[in-house]
Amino acid sequence: MTQPSLAKNTAFMTLASVLQKVISFVYFTIVARNVGAEGTGKYFFALSFTTIFVVFVDLGLTNVLVREGAKVKEKLQQYFSTVLAAKMLLGVLSYIAVFIVINAMGYHIETKHLVYVSAITMLFDSLHLTLYGLLRSLGHLKYEAIGIIGSQLLTLILGSTFLYLRLPLIYLMIAFLIPSFLNVVYVGAVVTKKYSFKFIPKYDPQVFKFIFKIAIPFALAAIFSRVYGYIDSILLSKLAGDEVVGWYSIPYKVAYAFQFIPLALVAALYPRFSEYFVHDKEKLHYVFHQGIKYLLLISLPIVVGISILAQDIVIGVFTTEYLNSILPLQILMVGIVFGFLNMHFGALLNACNRQVSQTTLVGIVMIINIILNIILIPKFGAVGAAIAAVGGNVVLSLLTIFIIPRITKINFTFLIKAVVQIGVAVGVMGFVVWYTNIYINFVSAIVLGAVVYPVMLFVTRGVTKEQLKEAILLVKK
Repeated sequence: MTQPSLAKNTAFMTLASVLQKVISFVYFTIVARNVGAEGTGKYFFALSFTTIFVVFVDLGLTNVLVREGAKVKEKLQQYFSTVLAAKMLLGVLSYIAVFIVINAMGYHIETKHLVYVSAITMLFDSLHLTLYGLLRSLGHLKYEAIGIIGSQLLTLILGSTFLYLRLPLIYLMIAFLIPSFLNVVYVGAVVTKKYSFKFIPKYDPQVFKFIFKIAIPFALAAIFSRVYGYIDSILLSKLAGDEVVGWYSIPYKVAYAFQFIPLALVAALYPRFSEYFVHDKEKLHYVFHQGIKYLLLISLPIVVGISILAQDIVIGVFTTEYLNSILPLQILMVGIVFGFLNMHFGALLNACNRQVSQTTLVGIVMIINIILNIILIPKFGAVGAAIAAVGGNVVLSLLTIFIIPRITKINFTFLIKAVVQIGVAVGVMGFVVWYTNIYINFVSAIVLGAVVYPVMLFVTRGVTKEQLKEAILLVKK
C-alpha cells in the first residue's frame, strides 16, 4: 500500500487535532460554566491524577513500536504482539497503583469514585494509543484523525446530555469512558481487517528484551513529562483546595487547547526524523528548521493575542466566577512558545537515538518544576503554579539547545531572521488588537488581528508568495 506524503499526514493530523481541541474546549467550557469552580476542580484533578498514571501502562513501548517499526516493517507484527502482551500486565498493575495511591492520599469518596472511573478510561486510552502507533509506523494517520474527532465529539454529546439531566459528576467520567472503549473497537477493526495484523498478545522474550532496552529512556522521559505536566494540579489540590484547582484549570485548558499544533507536527515528523537521521542528514536539517519556523509562526500571535484579551476571554467565556484565572492565563501564555519548541526538540532527540539525553533533561526540569510548585503555590496559589510551569518550559528549551548540535547543526542565522520577521508582524498585530479592544470591542479586535498578522508577514517576508502557494496547494489536496 502506498505511503501517504509527509504533507498529507501533517494535514490529516492538524485538521483532526484542531477539531478535537475545539470540541474539547467547548465541552470543558460547558462543564466549567455548569459545575462551578469547585466542581471543575474535582473533575480536573481526577483527570490529571489518572493522566500521570497512564504513562505506566505504556512505559515508552509505543514510541519504540513506531520508531523501530518504521525502520523494519516486516517485524511489526512481532513488535505489536509483544507490546500488547506487556501492556496487559502493566495495565492491571497501574490500575492497582491508582487505587492504592488515591486511597492513601485521603481524598473524599466522590473524588475517589471519579478517579476509579477515569482510570478505566486510562486503560482503553493506552490501548488505542498503541494501535494508532502501529498505523503511524506505516505512515497512515488518516484513521487516527477520524478516531480523534469521533471520540471527542461523542464525549461532547454524552457529557452535555448528562449535564442537562443534572446527573452527578461521575457521569462526566463515563462520558470519557464510552468513547475511549469505542475508539479501541474502531482502530482494532482497522488494523485487523484492513492491514491484516493479528490483535493477539504474544510474549516473545527476545523481542521484549530488544524493545524494553530501547524503551527504558522513553519510559523515564514519559514519566518525567507527565509528572512535570500534571503535578501542579495535584499539588494545588493538596496545598490550596479544589476551588483553586478550578481557577487554574481554565488557563491550563486554554493553553492546552493549542497543543494540537506541535502534536500534529510531531506525529508526522517523528518517523521521518528517524528515517532521515539514518539516510539523509540534509533533509533532517531542513525539516527540523522548517518545523521551528512553523511553530513560531503559529505560537507567537496566539501568545500575544490571548495575553492582551485574557480578561475578556475569561469573563466572556467562563463567567466572573473565574476572575482569579486571568493572571495565571497571561503567565501560561508566555510558556506556550517554549512548550511548542520542547515537543519538537524532544521528537528530534528521541528519533535520533538521543533518548537518554532527552530523559535526563526532562528529569532535571521535573525536579525544578516540583520544587518551584512547592515554594510558590502556598504563597501565590494558581499564579505560583503558572510561574512554575513557564519556568520549567524555559529551562528545558535552553538545556536542549546544547544537545541538538550533536545531531544537526543549528542555523542561528535562519532562526534569528525568522524571529525578527515574525516578531515585527506580531508586534503590529498586538498593537492593533489592544487598540481595537479598548476603543471598539473584543470581537472586532480578534477579526482585525487575524487580518493584520498575515499581511504583516508578507511585508516582513516572514512568509513568501511561494510558501503561500505551497500552503494553498496543500489545502486543495
